[in-house]
Amino acid sequence: MKPIRRTLTAALAACLLTGCSGVTLLDGVTQPTEGGIGDTLSNMFFDFTVNSAAVVDSYDGYTAADGNKLLLCSMTLENDFGEDLPMYDSDYQIQWGDGDEDYAYSVDPIGADADGVPTNDQMPLYWEMPDGAVETYDLLFEVPADASEFELVYLEMYTDADGNEGQGDLYRVQFTVE
Repeated sequence: MKPIRRTLTAALAACLLTGCSGVTLLDGVTQPTEGGIGDTLSNMFFDFTVNSAAVVDSYDGYTAADGNKLLLCSMTLENDFGEDLPMYDSDYQIQWGDGDEDYAYSVDPIGADADGVPTNDQMPLYWEMPDGAVETYDLLFEVPADASEFELVYLEMYTDADGNEGQGDLYRVQFTVE
């Protein structure tokens, strides 16, 4: 895997999305930005843990296209920022291989109620995470059938006290599934 290409791909993708904008930047906290399954990573907004990652045959009736497989990641988030946070499932990207196209965003919720809330355990497309909340969601990815080494990545995006948008650290959770 080429870390620079992945960083640039994630940064470009995140810049195209709004992820966690509109919140005030906290200064001075340095935390590890890489980990594995079960490790809790703390960014400037919240803590997150990828609890598990496994290949599944189907999810709520959804199956992968020919040549692909489904990768199911369970993730726990804890909002310790001090205020409610805007959250997006598109803040997370799965990456594999060395190519510029070797990444995917999660599958949109398979089913949702009238308010757009998933009817299963999938992470919503967008939601407000209350201050102090601890929430666990599934992220479902469709990945190439021959891929086995992955990184789930999150790039901090923020607005500072002067209203300037910026980018923080890139967080990576590395794991292998067969």
